[in-house]
Amino acid sequence: MEAPERGQLVELDGLLAAVVGTDEDAWVPEDHVALWFGDPRGVRVSQGGSGGLHPEVWTVPAEYCVAAAEPVVRH
Repeated sequence: MEAPERGQLVELDGLLAAVVGTDEDAWVPEDHVALWFGDPRGVRVSQGGSGGLHPEVWTVPAEYCVAAAEPVVRH
């Protein structure tokens, strides 16, 4: 796989993640990508959640990522 790009969905060790940064960003180490795995603890505000969550982003070597399958798009 070529180096992942921002916005791409990838898999890392069986987990789905979104690429939110690349080594073109000053805060991402060389040959790494920044991944957001989502927050399963989140509760919608409309369902009583408070909002204001702080996303956790991990930087990992880009070579550890594989392209995710095409997403199922719902409307």
